[in-house]
Amino acid sequence: MSLAGVRGHRAVIDQLWRELARRPAQAYLFVGRSGIGKALVAAGVAHSILCDRAPGPEFCCTPANCPVRTPPPSRSRAGAPAPRCACCDACVQVAAGLHPDFSHVARAENRTDVLIEQVRDLINSLGVRPARGPRRIALIDDAETLNLPAQNALLKTLEEPPGHTLLILVCANERALLDTVRSRLRPVRFAALPIDAIADLLISRGMAPAAARATARLARGSVGRALALLDDESQAPPEAQLIQTLDEVATMDFGRIQAFAQEFFGARERAAGNFELIACLLQEMVFSKLTDDGTSREPPAATPAVARLEPAILAKLAYDAVVAHAAIDSMATARVQAENWWLQAREAMRGNR
Repeated sequence: MSLAGVRGHRAVIDQLWRELARRPAQAYLFVGRSGIGKALVAAGVAHSILCDRAPGPEFCCTPANCPVRTPPPSRSRAGAPAPRCACCDACVQVAAGLHPDFSHVARAENRTDVLIEQVRDLINSLGVRPARGPRRIALIDDAETLNLPAQNALLKTLEEPPGHTLLILVCANERALLDTVRSRLRPVRFAALPIDAIADLLISRGMAPAAARATARLARGSVGRALALLDDESQAPPEAQLIQTLDEVATMDFGRIQAFAQEFFGARERAAGNFELIACLLQEMVFSKLTDDGTSREPPAATPAVARLEPAILAKLAYDAVVAHAAIDSMATARVQAENWWLQAREAMRGNR
């Protein structure tokens, strides 16, 4: 399939192709965390309908690795030739955002939301019959950033969409959409990508296996976040520091715990990532202890003291890390959550000695 380069989501993609071939809805909501390939799949739907050469699942473009969609850096140099690919004219136009029957709306780089003016322009274009393809396709990315006037303007089109249109809204947080908007969309849910899939991608880009797995844990199921971490060495996953501190926490006073919490959990985004990393590490340890079958599976990273913890203690610490992560998502103070978790970890480690 032409979406073979998209990591994961094979069952979702196969089901979507079957639905589009039989009885497609007129408006879809692709929902899942950022950076997991939702927009690529949405673009693949546009290609599958508008491709001149081979419409359907085997359309001729490869959205995950298209020189038109992701031009090389040399393109920006003066006199550099335009990128070329073997795609049909329609697929090239879709990839470049120039196809007359394909509209792509997203939040502007310097804006916090998708504006009503963008939605009105889109609605006007959908009222015109297709110019060269069988349908008009509209993709609204960052749909959770549609402001309220924009959502209300879109509502009429969702209630009575023109028969020749297909709308796809892509969002990471469906709760940001009005109930009346969500109720008129056919939801397609994309799960977070497994650690192994992300680690394989990072290894294919030259990252050492151990570092790739650590980075994949911190990526929270998102290839986009993993690649950002790969490009930013300052965000290297602190797996070793977290495990070593868990080993030493039994001897730490509150002042040291407070200083550690400030350094590694002071910023909300970093705190959320570190708590998710802790939960993943502890869950791997529980899994390893409960399913030790003598195979050559790579053991999770752990110090001897941490490795001696009983599965029930590890599971409780992992659960508490998930609760702290959820609290941070609900705008609780990240540093305070970290201080509380490490104090609980200290009691667990002291009781295990």
